[in-house]
Amino acid sequence: MKTEEMMSWEVLFSRYCRQLVVANYSPETIRTLTVSFNRFSEFLSEVNVRDARLVTAQTLSDFQIWLFHQPTFRGTARTPASQNRLMAFIKTFFAFMHQEGHIPTNPAKYVKYAKEPDSLPKNVLTPDEAQKLVEAPDLSTLHGYRDRTILEVLYGTGIRKQELLNLTVQDVDLEQGILYVRRGKGQKDRVVPLTQVACKFLETYIKSIRLDLLRGQQSKALFVSRRFGYSLGTHALGIIIKNYTKQLGMKKKVTPHLWRHTCATHLLKNNANLRCVQELLGHKSLSTTEKYLRLTIADLKEAHTKFHPREQDAKAA
Repeated sequence: MKTEEMMSWEVLFSRYCRQLVVANYSPETIRTLTVSFNRFSEFLSEVNVRDARLVTAQTLSDFQIWLFHQPTFRGTARTPASQNRLMAFIKTFFAFMHQEGHIPTNPAKYVKYAKEPDSLPKNVLTPDEAQKLVEAPDLSTLHGYRDRTILEVLYGTGIRKQELLNLTVQDVDLEQGILYVRRGKGQKDRVVPLTQVACKFLETYIKSIRLDLLRGQQSKALFVSRRFGYSLGTHALGIIIKNYTKQLGMKKKVTPHLWRHTCATHLLKNNANLRCVQELLGHKSLSTTEKYLRLTIADLKEAHTKFHPREQDAKAA
């Protein structure tokens, strides 16, 4: 370390966060990393490691085993993806400490991630289910019209829930029929097209409904809550969608993120170009988008098994 005096883990993490702020990382990312740091701190307290210089590759291997046996805050088993997100934090945190001279070597350099199953999105909505949900809100009420507009945007663009919540009125270009998505994942901006239906609802929402919801208050947020002038929160958005799902008696667990899966799957089922869908969703890697293509193939297999005459003959045999 730079000095003989030992720095606390909290001080080191605080310095790490300050560097992230300078590098323009979002507050949401820093909050997520803080949760990861708290889990790591819990382990360090259990093994009584107070000095960063004493952490070895074996220490981090022990932490990985410890983490495997720790349930999530919901009490469920921790998935490989969840473990890997936390271990990714460990790698970047220790790389920072080594680069800054707080530790002589980086014990996290060769940390290996858990193997993640090649899973497909679950419970993707059918076109009929998506249409019923989108049309569920009561357009005669202010909040119903707002909710319909939200669902049209989610289904039509496939943007992430936080990207939707970050939208401002200035991000909507109705003349060109596009949406400016700012500070997306990785702090990257992109432009996505809007459907004609979404444009129609957005125009009415922005010109009248939103103003009535604000009741004279000022706000940059595109979608505002019942509390005048406040943008919608993640929890509120989830409740809105859950309520309409319950209203229709649907058994599927529908979340804001499920609309993203649904949008991508329906586009690919209708022969959309894979790279175009990649651009729309803001995926860094094409392989991330390809999982939706595999889902359409899985649906094709299911339909083939269900309807092909030879499959029916096999069942009768």
